[in-house]
Amino acid sequence: MDSFDIGRRHPTHQQRLAAEKQVNVYFIPGTDKAGKPRYAYVVSSALLHTQFMQAVQTGAIPDFAVVVEEGSGLPPENAIKDKMLALYGFEHKET
Repeated sequence: MDSFDIGRRHPTHQQRLAAEKQVNVYFIPGTDKAGKPRYAYVVSSALLHTQFMQAVQTGAIPDFAVVVEEGSGLPPENAIKDKMLALYGFEHKET
C-alpha cells in the first residue's frame, strides 16, 4: 500500500492554469502528393506534446492542433517568422 506523503509539493492552482495555457509551435516540413515540398506551422497544447509527436510521426496533424500557416516549398526565412511574431506572438526558434 502506498503511503500518502504530506510533505510532497503539489503545483498550485495558478501553476496548473499556467501549464494548461502553454502552447508549442511546431514547424512541420513535408511533401504533397506529387512529392513537392510543403510546410506548416502548427500550434498545440504543451500538455499534449507526446500525443502530437506520435500523430505527426504517422503523417497526420491531430484534430486538437491548429494549423496557423502553411504553404508550398520552403517558408521564406524572415517573412513567416515576422508574421508569426506579429499575428500570434510566437517567436520561431530552432531546437
